[in-house]
Parts: sequence; C-alpha cells; structure tokens
Amino acid sequence: MSGSVRASRAAGGLSKLVAPRPSCLCASLLVALVSACTYRAPIPPPRLPLVATSATALPEAPTEAWPSDPVQLRLVQQVLPNGFRIVLARGASNGVASVVFVSWATPHWDERVPGLVTSWMSRMIMRATSTEEGVVDDLLTRRGFSPNLEVGASGLIVRDRMPAEEVPAFVGSLHEALRRPAFRARDLAQRVESMVDRTELELSGSAGMLDDGAPALLYASGDPRAVSLSEQLPIMRSMNPAALRARHADLLDPSRAAIVVSGDLDLVSLITQIDETFGTWPAHASVPVLNGPRYRGPDGPRGRVIVRPSLRAYLRLLERAPPFTHEDYPSFLVLEQILGGMFASRLNLAVREGSGASYGFHARYGASATEGAIEMETSVDPAYTRSVLAGMIQEIHRVRGQGVGILPAELRLAQTRARHSLLAHLDSSGGLAIAIARRVQAGQDPSAFDRLLEEITELEPDRVEAAAQRWLRPDRAPLLLVVRPEHLEGVLRTAQGSMEVLRARPN
Repeated sequence: MSGSVRASRAAGGLSKLVAPRPSCLCASLLVALVSACTYRAPIPPPRLPLVATSATALPEAPTEAWPSDPVQLRLVQQVLPNGFRIVLARGASNGVASVVFVSWATPHWDERVPGLVTSWMSRMIMRATSTEEGVVDDLLTRRGFSPNLEVGASGLIVRDRMPAEEVPAFVGSLHEALRRPAFRARDLAQRVESMVDRTELELSGSAGMLDDGAPALLYASGDPRAVSLSEQLPIMRSMNPAALRARHADLLDPSRAAIVVSGDLDLVSLITQIDETFGTWPAHASVPVLNGPRYRGPDGPRGRVIVRPSLRAYLRLLERAPPFTHEDYPSFLVLEQILGGMFASRLNLAVREGSGASYGFHARYGASATEGAIEMETSVDPAYTRSVLAGMIQEIHRVRGQGVGILPAELRLAQTRARHSLLAHLDSSGGLAIAIARRVQAGQDPSAFDRLLEEITELEPDRVEAAAQRWLRPDRAPLLLVVRPEHLEGVLRTAQGSMEVLRARPN
C-alpha cells in the first residue's frame, strides 16, 4: 500500500531519534484552532466566494427515493475449454467499446516471488513483442491503441477504449503482446538505471522518507506488503530477464484469466475471435501462494515525523481497511466521504472554511480483493499543526460512535455521494468493463452492482460506526508528518504514542 505524499523534499542526510511515549491527551474537534507564533502571519480566514462557501449554500441531505433498479446489465458469459473466461456487456449502439484483459494468475503478493518482479514483468510486457517479422517495439501503440496497464494486489489488468470496429484488431494485437513479449536486457537495464535513480532521489526528500517507513508501520515484518522503498533497491539492481520470463510463464494460465468487453458489440464474431486466440493458450496451473495481510502488532513507534523548517506542515493518517470482498466495504465507501472525501465533511469545513488553515482536507479509500487502506491527508499553516492533528484523531473517535457519533443527515449526504460516484463510474463502457473485470478477478458475481447500491442505501449510523470500530484505531493508526521544529513537542504530545523522529540536516 503506498500513498503519494506532497511534502517538500529534505536535503542531506538524517539523524534518527525515537521519542519516548508521551501521555495521551484528549482534544476536541477543532472547536477553536489554536494559533502560535511563527515566522510569518498565518493565512487569514477565507472571506471571498471564490475561496469560501457559505454554510447556507451547502445542500441539505436528499429526501427523494433512490431508483430501485438503476443498473441494467445484459451480460453474456462463456468459459472456453482451457478455462479462459469471456464476459460481454452489451451497451448502447453508439460505436464505442471498451476491452479489459484481467489475470489473477500473478497476484502482486504471491509469496513465491518479490512483488517488484511481478510489477516489472507486468509493466514491461508491452515494451517489445516477438512477431513473425521480428521484435516490434510498443506493438499496440504502433497499431494505434493506447492501452492502460494496472498491476494490483490481485493481478494484472490491461484496458483500452476504442471505436467498436477496432475491437477485433485490438483483441488480436493484445493476444500477440501478452503471449510473446521480448524481455530484452537493454530495456531492463534502462529501467533499472531509471528506477534506481528515481527511488534514490525520492528517498532524499520528505516524501520518500515518509513513504519508506509507511509499509512497516501498517504491516507485520515478513509480510510482503511491508517492504520499504529502500529494501526495493537491491531487488531492482538484481533484476534480470530470466526472472521476468519465469514470472510471465505464470501469467499465461488461462484458467485464471478473462476478457471483459462492454459497449457496442458484435457478440458472435467477438466470441469466435477470442476462442481462436486466447482459447489456444495451453491449460496449466500457476498455483499462486497467497496469504492475507498480516498487520503489525502494538509494539514499536506509532508513526514517523520529519522535522524541518517547511513552509507548510504535512499531516497524513494511514489505516487498515476492508477489502472490497468484505461485508464492511459499503460502510467504508461512506466513511471515505465522511472523513474527507466530500466537501461537506466536518474536517474539511473546519480546516478549510472555518479556520483557513488549509486549502482542503482529503480522505481516500482504496480496496482490492485481499486488503484495503484508508488515508486522511492535508497540508496546513504550521501554526495549526497540533490542533489539526488532534482533530484528525478525534474524528476517528467520532466515527467509531464516541461523542455525537455519525449524524443521520451527514450519513445521508455521504450515502448519496458514494452511490453517485459508483453509478458515474458504471455509466461509461470503460468504467463498466473495469468494474466487471475487478469482480471477475476476485471471483465475485460480475453483475451484482445493484446489491452493492442497496447495501449503501440501507446503512444506518450504528452499522457504519461498528465497521469503523473493527478497523480504525484512534490510538494506533500510523501517522506520517512533516512539522517545523518549534511544533515538534506539541505534536509528540498529541500523537498519543511514540513517534520515530527524523531530522533533516540543513543545506
């Protein structure tokens, strides 16, 4: 699990300290954001319509009934003799179609192989293809396509959208590229050099320093998800074409692969073509070795704080969350909105609209078929560092049911946004195809979107709070911070746990 941070880069080396565990302090939810002396005046509270929103302008929770049957799917499914799966979703006759190839034969956390080998094999698979005319660079791009490749916890996804008449050409080219990649030593050497340089540069700055320690704060030692950026460097340097070819052989397991096509389709000819191409893959079992995430215990520091005289303080809370196959998934789609995904979230209004401490407060929830994580993040005027951090921790307490808990009107707004985000994603051929593909990859019913929408609609505050209690830990959720030296002591007291302190050396 990695989150991209926007902290400024540190210069020079580091000296490492571990702060003693301070006593816990309770903080109210930003009722009054404290001010402190700083090197410049704090950002004044927003006053103009372009940067502030009047409370009276915020919409009330919707009261109209939601559609009872908003998603209409016409799926055609077929399994070929070698186990390869075809899922076709007919859409409007608008001349547009989307194709998604999905495999779960090479999951990222297969414990037989470092995740970096799987990632690099997947990302280099389209670089060069062995054809009857010789090796061709970027085959699909040369033929006019723009494939998007994604390597996730569950495996590989390749997708593209195109005019419907180009689907046969794309399917044929995709089959060639996936079956006969040319993993050339020179291409790999260029990638090694580029990625080592990029990683070393990232590790020299605040963003990399935080990201380097984040996995080990959330996952247990020995879990492949706990590998840090610095631990990836020797794996990069030792990468070789033979390792990529061996991992690619696992990818060609047809019983763990599928093609999903949505949009304006000619069903008969498309099924025939897929049978004649992907149906020729010889059957074999890749047998990945998988274990669910192992989370870190209570020992060790809670988080990591970088001390430097930055113009803005950076605060990020990272926490475990359910996979999308878990019964708590609908609750976390709503919690994402409540914790900062929607503009009307309490923390965004308090930090941005109320105090003017930040341009915004954000929350993101990401989930695969095996694990999930949720993040809360903001960059603030340094004077507000401690109070905003206290507000973040207090908000975790609140959504777990403490204090006022989750308010019904707040829940209604969050449900509306969660539902509409999902429906908007399903409204295009590309969004629908990728959503179906993820469900196929996870072994779920690819058409059960209505049930997910119903589950979101049926949520009550106590059920969402119960889900938050199972996953969110106000006193243990890892914290990743960049603060000014004069605010370090207050931050350590507020963090409710020992923090690993990294001091950036001056230029």
